[in-house]
Amino acid sequence: MKRIKYTSLLLFVVFIALILAGCGTQSEKKENPVTEKKPEFLFRFGATQPEGHPTALTLYKFKEIVEEKGEGRIKVEVYPAKQLGGNVEMNEAVQQGSLTMTYGAISYMGANFEPRYNVFSLPFIINDKNVEKAYAMMDGDTGKQLSATLEKNGFKVLGYGRQGYRNITNSKKPIQTPSDLEGIKIRLQPNKTQMDTFSKLGANPAAIDFAELYSALQQGVVDAQENPIDIIYTNKFYEVQKYLSITNHFFEFTGIYMNKGIFDKLPADLQQIVEEAGMESIKYQRQISEESEDEYLAKIEAEMEVNKITTENAELFQQKVQSMYSEYVEQAEDKEFAKNVLNNLGVSLN
Repeated sequence: MKRIKYTSLLLFVVFIALILAGCGTQSEKKENPVTEKKPEFLFRFGATQPEGHPTALTLYKFKEIVEEKGEGRIKVEVYPAKQLGGNVEMNEAVQQGSLTMTYGAISYMGANFEPRYNVFSLPFIINDKNVEKAYAMMDGDTGKQLSATLEKNGFKVLGYGRQGYRNITNSKKPIQTPSDLEGIKIRLQPNKTQMDTFSKLGANPAAIDFAELYSALQQGVVDAQENPIDIIYTNKFYEVQKYLSITNHFFEFTGIYMNKGIFDKLPADLQQIVEEAGMESIKYQRQISEESEDEYLAKIEAEMEVNKITTENAELFQQKVQSMYSEYVEQAEDKEFAKNVLNNLGVSLN
């Protein structure tokens, strides 16, 4: 009997101890609440290129830097692969403020917001001999002048990246000389300077936004398109095109564009973090874009017939478009700006 009473008493003591422990725990929770820090700002960052492409990797790099340096005050949501539309749609969304930022080719900005960008859409003006000078221009006063105009249109430019040399794919035949382009229907970015180039070369250019390009090739709306090597492979254009011709006719810059109003509302310390993240991301993008070209070309060679135009034939292409340089300067609203860019790149206007 005594043993039963002792056991009951022991169980009662344990029960009371558990209750008190529970109360103590609840009290500690009230005195030391653990709360997750909520971001003060949400950025939505969109681009057209798919996962794994240097552009998409750059979006994630920006996210990583901003969220780490901002200590959680800014959250960045990344939307690659045309999830938020094509280049035109996203540029307009950023301008209106319904999208925080986007990353795309400057040729679209030249077509719709700042015509001085179009000088960089002239053919064959940038090559391996002067590309570093071109980077220096975009990182320096030339880029600042262009960015200042975009700010008046509602954009904050965080840096200029590298889309690289553009090359021709088509479903008809290898392109060796300009005469091979005659009668070829080719998709171009909606940029007048680039379209004029292919008219000079004898092709039939059509302006189609990138978001619609694959289906246009698949359905035969156009025979050909032109893009950098990495874009050709990661967007699987080899599924609907047979030939790749290495022409390097344009060198394309890209830009990270943010809504100016959203940027201006950030505290000064976060503005600095965002600008630093932009430049660090651009530096990263240029590096991985250059380093990946040979790898992507090797992959394409397993899927398509690839030819590189000879030095002699490259001169035939350049001769066809030589008159465009002086014609462009003559028609440019800012003639001095156009002259300075071309002179700095060593392009003759004669």
